[in-house]
Amino acid sequence: MKKCSKIPAEFKNITAIVSTQDVKKNLQYLKKKSGTDVMPILKANAYGHGIVEMAKICRRLHVKHIGVATIGEAMQLRNSGDKGRILAWLYDVHSDQVRDAVAQNIDIAIFNEAHIPIISKSLPKHSVANVHLFVDTGIDRNGVPHAEAIDAAIKLSNDPKFKLVGLMTHLCCAETKDNAITNKQFRLFRKLRQDLLDRNIDPELVHVSATNGILNYDNSDFNLSRSGAGFYGIEENKHLTPILSLSSIIIQLKNIPKGEGIGYDRKYITHANKFIGIVPIGYADLIPLTPSEKLCVFVNGTKRKVLGLESMDQIVIEAKKGDKMGDKVHLFGDNKRGNNQSLHDFAREGSTTPFNIITRMGERVNIKYV
Repeated sequence: MKKCSKIPAEFKNITAIVSTQDVKKNLQYLKKKSGTDVMPILKANAYGHGIVEMAKICRRLHVKHIGVATIGEAMQLRNSGDKGRILAWLYDVHSDQVRDAVAQNIDIAIFNEAHIPIISKSLPKHSVANVHLFVDTGIDRNGVPHAEAIDAAIKLSNDPKFKLVGLMTHLCCAETKDNAITNKQFRLFRKLRQDLLDRNIDPELVHVSATNGILNYDNSDFNLSRSGAGFYGIEENKHLTPILSLSSIIIQLKNIPKGEGIGYDRKYITHANKFIGIVPIGYADLIPLTPSEKLCVFVNGTKRKVLGLESMDQIVIEAKKGDKMGDKVHLFGDNKRGNNQSLHDFAREGSTTPFNIITRMGERVNIKYV
């Protein structure tokens, strides 16, 4: 057996299937809806889907721009062999992170005007950084305050160590259409863009919207949009398809007498003799640890309750006559053969969000790309 520092795939009892066809469909719809090119966001290990493999899929689909949160994630992609455009917008300006990113031709976002001279000084002579000016138009998170954006853009344009290739902002309330705060953000950003054009500052890429902004607002006067939730199909929308399905297997079947307690703290007491199955997946993998007692899975086309408190490594489920060792246990995302529970259904049962589940996918999950 070949030695490896990771868990070998053949020893993993949890399988996630990523559909590249659904990735393509989602990307096509987002491009059509936005009227712009789309930058898939592969931060947080591509929302749990595997950053390196998802980047390869993106490039095969002719994606020009990939977005990540941190420079570390961008360097991970460079180290994996990715040679396309990558944008990162979180970093420690007092470290060597930006200098090393620029050396690897990674675009960086400028989110603080005070960082401009610090970065400029840190870059070697004749080095040029591709930068996107990240403007805060109302989310009040990281970003150059709107009132300081013109001054920051002028400084970047006048410094030979910078090439201002992008202008961007981020929306805070785009989940609903015609939101007053979102409309104000668009107005501020469009005016800023015009004010910069009046000063002969015309960045190549102008991007505002993430998934909700794409779905609910007009982006046709921009040329790029960013999408995470929509790209993966996590956003509930009839035109977007979740790209991932998750399953495990039954590794034990047993009978429990009436009146016995199942799992830690005996949260579930059998009211009659009970036939149960043991499944090797737990909250260390992505199962929400919840007292709701509403979690369900699908086995052989029928819905089964998760019994008792979830463990770190296993859950107990209702079993039925005819179940066998090794039978698949579908958690979410497989619509075939009656296994029709979505990630959103599973999250609601667990009193959590799809993001809180999918981004917590552990190392014991074997991800296959088909």
